[in-house]
Amino acid sequence: MLPEQHDILFSFLTIVFTVFSVIVFINVVQQCKARKDASKAWPVIFGAFILANALFTRHMFTLVQQDQMSFFKWQALTVFVLLLTWGMFFKSENIEKQSPTMIRGMFFWMMVSLPLAGYANWLPQQRSDPPPKAAAITGEMTMEQYTEMGRVIVFGAQQVAGQKAIGKGQCPLCHTFDPGDNMGRCPNLFGVEERSHNRVKEDRYKNQPIKVGETDPASGVKKGATSGEEYLRESLQCPSCYVVEGFGGAGDTKSPMPVIVKPPISLDPVELNAVIAWLQSKETPGDFAKVTVPLPSASDAAAQPKKEAASEGEKPVFVTGSEPVDQMINTLGCPLCHTIPGVEGAVGELGPKLFEKVNAPKRIKDPRYKGKATNTKEYIRESILTPGVYIVKNDETGELYPDGVMPQDFKNKLSIEALDKLVDFISQTEPPPAG
Repeated sequence: MLPEQHDILFSFLTIVFTVFSVIVFINVVQQCKARKDASKAWPVIFGAFILANALFTRHMFTLVQQDQMSFFKWQALTVFVLLLTWGMFFKSENIEKQSPTMIRGMFFWMMVSLPLAGYANWLPQQRSDPPPKAAAITGEMTMEQYTEMGRVIVFGAQQVAGQKAIGKGQCPLCHTFDPGDNMGRCPNLFGVEERSHNRVKEDRYKNQPIKVGETDPASGVKKGATSGEEYLRESLQCPSCYVVEGFGGAGDTKSPMPVIVKPPISLDPVELNAVIAWLQSKETPGDFAKVTVPLPSASDAAAQPKKEAASEGEKPVFVTGSEPVDQMINTLGCPLCHTIPGVEGAVGELGPKLFEKVNAPKRIKDPRYKGKATNTKEYIRESILTPGVYIVKNDETGELYPDGVMPQDFKNKLSIEALDKLVDFISQTEPPPAG
């Protein structure tokens, strides 16, 4: 599954528990019918367990992965109580020998499997893998390889069930990709290839937020896509040239999406084309008839900016503290979501503006704040290491920013020196002077 979506493990378990409670209810009803002297209260009690688990399941599917992990313990506790109550039923009716082996089997499964599953999902739930090496880009590359390169840029080199898969492009932080899944902060990209051809024909595209032929001041791109490929390219290079209704700020005139050909993402032309090729072909695996971008040539590879040779396997992000603070911030990807004074290009709109010299003292006093910080630096440190402690409200919309979006594993990406340096810098950030 993808970020801001359900974890596949917890989604499966919550359904299993609801089905299990139905099986238990049917068994109890059958036993009560066979024994005329059995208490009539038992079916009601086990019916309540069905209702409770059904409500748990319904609520679980409204949560993102991080919240599911926290909420699941309550359903697991309910099923544990259900098992104990089921055992009490057979004992109170003196029919222990008629109890199905499912009781013992389910109890054993919960005691062994659930702690193991919980521990596995407690481990860091994000991964960010490097894209393929530039040396692999030659004139002999096939379209299958090229679209796979685009997929890796989006999701990373490896995808593991139940983990957030995020590549260099950082796309899954905001977009979803499965049919009917609209839980992302930006449009669902399922069917985007087909929509791209229709989008350029819409009157809204031709006139909003800027008209065709005008130049977007933020990206410097002149609006004027006439084909699906040009629309996809323009959307990546100039997100505010056209904003899908309901997904922009200032009345859908400003996109929260960063320009991915600029820092901190900085896709080069070959990588940009690879993403477009993947978007055009992702819904027709093995069929590349809809791909219109050309394969890269050896000269394209030679023209790419020189990059450090990637090591074999995954090279995790880590900052030591010896880097300049703006480099640290870009390495960690903070500008994707945050506006940070003093850092060039840090104008993200997806998360709170980091004016912490002013904001932090106010948030510590907020009745909703449940953290332990008593001053600005403690608050910033807490927000970096445990971002779910306090969810900031978006002053423009009046709603809370989504929980579970900010990476939870910065403690694994920052040395103590780097964390102190970052906290010192952010504690001094404040809004620019009026006017």
